[in-house]
Amino acid sequence: MLRRVFLGCTVAKKESQLQSEIQSYLRSRGWLSYVTTANALMSGIPDLILFRSDVGVRFTDVKRPVGGTLTKRQVQVWSDWQQHGLGVWIITECDESVLLGQPNWRDWWQPRYEKYLLKPPSQILRELDRDIPD
Repeated sequence: MLRRVFLGCTVAKKESQLQSEIQSYLRSRGWLSYVTTANALMSGIPDLILFRSDVGVRFTDVKRPVGGTLTKRQVQVWSDWQQHGLGVWIITECDESVLLGQPNWRDWWQPRYEKYLLKPPSQILRELDRDIPD
């Protein structure tokens, strides 16, 4: 089977293969790497928790370089985290440079994700008040 090399790791057929390759790459550069458990209770939580003493903690999700999208729950959780000062980084290849910058998950934003955002209760009540006739 032929696999193309993409900046130090192969472009794997499955995201799980890519994740393993990225983890190996990052460990070789001094990152601690922990995989979050994928289950219904952890829906929307990034794939990896990464740490390196000179950089800090990075909540990181692995996406395929082509065709990767955000799930409804990721949009909801990550938007909430962002409002509370917590960032999420998306990594698509064996290249740590993305982790050295600002959170980049909003770079993946598409207008269709707006419908996934949860409204705060105060906004819902204001909208209900407008719909009630005097």
